[in-house]
Amino acid sequence: MTEDPKPLGKDYATTDEVSAVAGVERTALYEWLREGLLPRPRTSGGRGIIAKWPMITLELAKFVRSQRELAFGLPEIRPRILQAFGEQILEVLPEPRGPRRRAQGGDKRTDPRGNQTARTPGKCRSTAGE
Repeated sequence: MTEDPKPLGKDYATTDEVSAVAGVERTALYEWLREGLLPRPRTSGGRGIIAKWPMITLELAKFVRSQRELAFGLPEIRPRILQAFGEQILEVLPEPRGPRRRAQGGDKRTDPRGNQTARTPGKCRSTAGE
């Protein structure tokens, strides 16, 4: 008869755990990651990819959320993280990559009424003569 292995201490947090602690949706976490406010998670390869965030992420996510509640913008929060956590936090934080770029697939433009239109090179959208 074999015994079940004893559970080992967990050394990571899941995306759901980080999201719950911060009180934000997972999309916000990845936006904070692009801004260099959270460390990059490790991922399990293959199907059902699971992000494993370093445990410090829980504290950082709570801090970022508190700063957002004080009306600080994302670019303003990174220097405040350095003040609060010290220079050593840079060992786990990636460099900011800035806001997410639009999806590729054409140049997005707006018409005079503010409606989005996709521009296709070489094609004329003129309706004159119709």
